[in-house]
This record gives sequence, structure tokens and C-alpha cells, in this order.
Amino acid sequence: MSNLGFQSVCHLFDTYREGKGVVTVERAFLPDPEELKEYGRTEVPLFSYETKSPLTEFDIIAFSIAFEEDYFNIPKILGLGKVPLLSAERGLGKRAVFDPLVVAGGVAVSLNPEPLADMIDLFILGEAEGALHLFIDRFLELCESVPGRVDRVAGLDSLPFTYIPSLYEVEYDHVGIKSFRPRHGIKEKILATKNLDLDQFDIPRSFIYTPDTGFKDTFLTEVERGCGRGCRFCAAGFLYLPPRWRDVEKVKDVVAEGVERGGQIGLIGAAVSEYPDIKEVVEAGLGLGAPVTLSSLRLDSLDAPFLHSLKEAGYKTVTMAPEAGTERLRAVINKGMTDAEILSTVEEVVEAGFSKIKLYFLIGLPTETHYDALAISTLTLRIRSLMKKGMLHLSINPFVPKPFTPFQFHPFENAVTVDKRIAGIKEALKRERGITVKALSAKEALVQAYLSRADRRAGQFIIEAAALSPARAFKKWKKKESVIGSIYREVSEEDILPWDFIGHGLDKLYLWREYQRGMDERLTPPCDVGSCTRCGVCIG
Repeated sequence: MSNLGFQSVCHLFDTYREGKGVVTVERAFLPDPEELKEYGRTEVPLFSYETKSPLTEFDIIAFSIAFEEDYFNIPKILGLGKVPLLSAERGLGKRAVFDPLVVAGGVAVSLNPEPLADMIDLFILGEAEGALHLFIDRFLELCESVPGRVDRVAGLDSLPFTYIPSLYEVEYDHVGIKSFRPRHGIKEKILATKNLDLDQFDIPRSFIYTPDTGFKDTFLTEVERGCGRGCRFCAAGFLYLPPRWRDVEKVKDVVAEGVERGGQIGLIGAAVSEYPDIKEVVEAGLGLGAPVTLSSLRLDSLDAPFLHSLKEAGYKTVTMAPEAGTERLRAVINKGMTDAEILSTVEEVVEAGFSKIKLYFLIGLPTETHYDALAISTLTLRIRSLMKKGMLHLSINPFVPKPFTPFQFHPFENAVTVDKRIAGIKEALKRERGITVKALSAKEALVQAYLSRADRRAGQFIIEAAALSPARAFKKWKKKESVIGSIYREVSEEDILPWDFIGHGLDKLYLWREYQRGMDERLTPPCDVGSCTRCGVCIG
């Protein structure tokens, strides 16, 4: 419930007032793991939170999907809701009305919807603002004028941002895709929505406040969207280009609203600390007596006055992301920070009175060597030596190639190599007091690496993983040619990628060139919004 995408979608449905009909939106959730087994033994279908209505009584079931790991819950929810699992099986339901239209949106499927293609009737790709109300208009219009369910679904193809997988044919060449073709009369390219003027819409915030969420004491709100730094591994950084900033007065109004609700204020965005008016917003929260936290901090955007403001605002842990242990590898990923700059920032953080620092690193980045990996422990020890007291927490994750980034062309690193390098870092730090290391194993990351670049053949794997467990299902699937290809194959700019039919404004050739620049250890400067057109987003 803390996810602002989920919150905003609920709000957008709920505020549909002047269109062609009335919309009622309710929420439904997968039961907690301890409740799930007991629930499955009953004949009671999954129902909505607000009115306890079965899912089959709704016209639309809409999933907001942020992470690939969420895919496994979709078969479970549809199964508990007594909704046919596959799109091809849906038609006239048991009550002589049509089965619900199953829709999905969110970051994960906007990057690559293909793994869920057989389960989802329709995807809404891109940013929800400006799309959902148009979708509802068209849906209600078709309900009045088109009698058949199949034709109603096909009629939604008229919207530029809708993707209906059943209207496209895919041919494979064993490992990859040989051809991807729309049926006659169906659009070839899906134009994902992107709202360049965020101030046209309500600011995403904690519209629904509940004590049962992970951030129960925090009122969250988005202050900016996108990041122009161009870190070559970062899906959010490229998907949400260009960087956009909200009007500071509107943000302060929302902060004041959050203060009235009680608790602390959480400022959200891909690059919050680069929001031009961030200090003014933090001070506004302080002036109203509320603690303020930020979702992310960029090392080179921190200075002593800002750090002191954060300390005063109740900030307890400073989180930073060097990502790599050497300057060379940081050039590969386009994070051009020197060791000296990192250490200088840490000195300022300590001087400001912070005693808890969290560092994020990636293992298995393109061109990474054993030396690069061990340099993470070396840099960590240098940072720890600057701290007079307190704790230094490391979070280490295997690098997973993501669609619509320059590294979409690069394979996942060999799992044995990843685990060996993580073990080396832990060994180098295990005797040092005041340092904790939390690392995701390659084995845990492999499933995400598969689904991230998978085609629609992954649908059956998702169904099996939902029934067995992702780990057990992956044991059966890991030797399949299509799985190995998705995880370990390096592709070129000429290969057909499962998500190539989606238009986010990014030029594929630009991403390829950025990939080559990374492999050559060359830095690319940040976006110059308004005058820069290199990636293609600001052209179209």
C-alpha cells in the first residue's frame, strides 16, 4: 500500500467523474503467506477489501506491477478469484456475464510485458496520468456499442498506449525472436505515455493512509520524476527521461497536508537530492515540525548545509550508492565519481553528526574483474576509517541487465563468479567491527535475470513457479535454450528484443552506442534538458 504507483492508480480511477459513466474502484490483495494455505482450502473466492465483493463481479481487474518477483502472485490471485488464468480462456463467465478484463501496468511491465503476455488481456504502458481516464472512456464506449468480449478487447487497440498480446504473432529461432508481427489493422508500435508537464495532475502521495503498510508512519509524496545522469544500468533513469520537477509551491502544499495527517514526510523520486528546490521543501517540513526523509541521495549533491538540514529534519541514516569499487568501473557504468570525491562526502556526512551510513554496490557489472570486486572492500574500509563511531551497512546485489538501458545488450555474469566475488568481499570485511554486509546471491538473482529479458515463453514458467516456488520451477527450466539465451546471451543492436515494439522515446541505436561507450570506459555528460536530443526522448 505504500507504493505511490498503486496509490495513484487508485486515485485516478476514483476521480473519474466527468466521462461516460460511473467508476467504482476497490482494492484486493493476495493473502499473507500464513493465511494463503488456509484460504486455498475454502471455496470462498478472493474478494475486494472495501465491499467484500468477489473479483468475478468486477468489469476490470487491474494489476499494478513494480517488480518481476510480483509476476508469481498473478496466477495465485486469479486462481483464488476464480478467474480463468489464461487470456484465451476468458469469455462468458458463470453468471452469464463476461469474465473481467484483466489489465496490467506499472514499471516492470512497461519495461517488458512479454512474460505475462498469455495471462493479461491488455497492458497500459507508461505513466498512468493522462492514460487511465482515456482508457475508461474507450472501455465504456465499447461496452455500449460492441456486444462480443473479443471485439471489445480488440477495440481498445485504438489507444496508442495499449498493448493487447493476443493481437500479435511471435516466431522464434530457438534462442531469440525471429519475427514479431501485429495482425492486420493492429498498430505496430505501442507508444507508452509520458507526461512532460507533471503539474497537470495531482501529485502522487499517500492518498490512502493505513497502519498496516510498510511505511505506516510516513506520508509519502513524489517531488520529481526521472534522472538525467545516465547511469547505464538504471532502468528508472532511462524509462523516466527526461528528468522533470514539480512546482515547489504545490509540493509544499502537499507536505503541509502530510504534516496534518501526522508522522514524518517521505520525499520520493529517482533523484530526489537533485530536485532544485529540495532544501526549500525540507525546510518547509522542518518549519511545520515534521521529520523529513528522502528516498535517495546522490553523493555529489550533498554539501554541509544540506546535510545539517537533513540532520535537523530527523534523518538518521545517510544512504549512498557508489555502485562500484574502482574509478575505472564507475566510468563503465557512467557514474563518474572518484574515490577522493566519495571520501570527501563521507567526511562531510560524519562532520554533520551522522553515525549510520548505508552503501549500495553491484557485482557482475560489465568488464568487472576480481580486482574491481575486491576494491569494494578496500573502499569500504577507507570509509569506515573516517567514521568515529556508528555503523556502516553494505548492500550488495548482482547486476541484472534491464530493458531500455544501455546494458540491455549485456549478459548476466556467471553465477559462480558472482558468488565467489561476494564471498571475497565478506571475507575481507568479516573481522572489521561496525560493518554489516547484506548480499543477494546469484542464485536468488537468476530468476529476475531471466524474467527481465524473457519473451512470452516465460509465461508457463511463471505459472509453474506460482504453483511450486520460483526456485523449484527454475531447477526444471534453467537448461532450456530460451532461458539460457535470456540470461547469458549478449545481443546486438540488430537483434529483435522482446520489448522492441514499445516506444518510450528512447532510440535503440543511442542505447547501443552508450553500451559501446561504457565498454570503452567513456563517460557521457548528464542530460541538458531543453537543448539535448541525443537519446530521442525530447525529439518526439
